[in-house]
Amino acid sequence: MKQLFAIAFIVLFSSCGGSFDKANQYFKNQQFGDAISELNWVLFMKMSNLEALQLRAMSYEAMEKYNEALTDYKRITQLAPHDPQALAGMGKVYWELEEYQQAEKHFLLAAKEDPKNVELLIMLGRSMIKNENFKSAEDFLYEAKKLDPKNASIYFYRGIVQAHLGDAWTAASQFNMYIMYSGDNLTAYYNRGLAYMRMGMVDWATEDFDRVLKSQPKHYNALARRAICLMDTNPSQSCRDLRLAAKHGSEFAKENLDKCM
Repeated sequence: MKQLFAIAFIVLFSSCGGSFDKANQYFKNQQFGDAISELNWVLFMKMSNLEALQLRAMSYEAMEKYNEALTDYKRITQLAPHDPQALAGMGKVYWELEEYQQAEKHFLLAAKEDPKNVELLIMLGRSMIKNENFKSAEDFLYEAKKLDPKNASIYFYRGIVQAHLGDAWTAASQFNMYIMYSGDNLTAYYNRGLAYMRMGMVDWATEDFDRVLKSQPKHYNALARRAICLMDTNPSQSCRDLRLAAKHGSEFAKENLDKCM
């Protein structure tokens, strides 16, 4: 009798159990709550199902339920300590939580297990930039470039790294590559303008700031920097632009208002 009851119990819960394939389809359709509900049943039947844990963690992450996502990712790393997907997932969650030291740590652990994953190397580089580990960021971004030399974002972040390292020439060349592979991108033009400005190449910097302002007239940081570039040739207009940018919150403009006194 006990054996029959046990069999009936298993059959009952198996018939109610979830389907990973169905959960995966929910996930692809961005129905993350339904995916989680389905995966709860899958994991009820087998708590150590790494594939289901990963998909549920990703679903929680997509819903910005970061604590729940971390719980699942940590469970995966308890079962499989070197799982690169779970380690990278933890890095992404810590990034969203603005815990950049933890993000860098987990991206680094993931990259050791999956050293040819370009997107992972880029995320590691970004977290190192946040933590001001610029030389290490350059090393990993350079490795990413060797794997995917036409990936525009690699050049963007390498440009930022070189700017922080004080190499304005290399920074400008990296932004040039970024623009070549990504097309018209205002952030890249703005950053290239900053690099040219640091090198004293004010004519080229002005051209980049003009391009930004043509598309975004209320980009007050670009307005303020263009004003400084033109201060020697058109001081009255430059001061009007600086005051306008300062009025709208540009710290750079506020710091340079003394040039108009």
